[in-house]
Amino acid sequence: MIPERGVSYYGVMYPDRAEHDFDEMLEHNCNAVLLAVSEFNWWFWRKNVAGLTTSAHDRGLKVYVDLWGWGKTLAGEPPSLFLMRGPEHRQHATSGKIYNAVCLNNEEFQDYLKRSIKEIAHETEVDGFFWDEPHYANWYDPDWACRCPTCINLYMEEMRGTMPRELTPDVIAFRERKAVSFLTELSQTVKEADSDLDIIVCLLPTQSPLIGITNWERIASIQEVDVLATDPYWFHAGMDRNSGLEFFRTTGKRVVELVERLGKRSQLWLQAFRVPSGRESEIGDAVSIADELGIHSIFAWPYRGGEGSILEANDPGAVWETIGEAYGRIAR
Repeated sequence: MIPERGVSYYGVMYPDRAEHDFDEMLEHNCNAVLLAVSEFNWWFWRKNVAGLTTSAHDRGLKVYVDLWGWGKTLAGEPPSLFLMRGPEHRQHATSGKIYNAVCLNNEEFQDYLKRSIKEIAHETEVDGFFWDEPHYANWYDPDWACRCPTCINLYMEEMRGTMPRELTPDVIAFRERKAVSFLTELSQTVKEADSDLDIIVCLLPTQSPLIGITNWERIASIQEVDVLATDPYWFHAGMDRNSGLEFFRTTGKRVVELVERLGKRSQLWLQAFRVPSGRESEIGDAVSIADELGIHSIFAWPYRGGEGSILEANDPGAVWETIGEAYGRIAR
């Protein structure tokens, strides 16, 4: 049995309209929902975001908030208001290219996040916060970030030398220290607002130093972090069934072994978007693997297989039914 089973949810901002969807989640054996809340959502739909948490709670669902795409330093498709209003805060690559992501060391951005976190904690019935794939802007080619003036100055203060243009061991260590510090401060802000709220950190399942976080133990060891999560999306990685499920198992095992040693909880994510036709059953197989591993929480991204969105699975209905059936098996 996996105690917590959920899906991510976005796109509906009227609580009374969302009630139908929450009921459908319950019918599909979910007992939790992750509300993907963009910067725009919190600015424009603030009152209704609070209403969504209340409506979900009224139906017995636990509710978590994902700061979806905030600063484009936390993952997600939505544009960032902070980034649009302050393009000077963007991350710089070693080549001089400027990326569409805010530097996580930027104090104005950090203050903006902390202020918003406090507002959400105080104005909604949220059960916890989800830090979604925190990363530096470019983690897929050697043109690494960030080497903006803020990062160069911080490196000089800490290392007593000029920040190299190469991704040296010192640079890798510096970037990781700053990422850990960033997540620590955000998590402390949550606990100061309400010590009962959970903190979930979802790390990308890669060991590339380009991303900025490779030592998962440093993240799981943050005192305020309650749950370590990762999302081994094998369809997205272009893997076949056997290699994909093995990737899911190996990554999940790594999380379980780490949290058991540190006294934290584990969470795995299922890819419910862009699932190829005929491969929906692999999602059910992954749920069974998670159950065997003793995972505490399992979620799927997103609700209804992303039907109608750019992330839509080839057969979103089949994906959603597969999730519901698999969740039913592990709910007993």
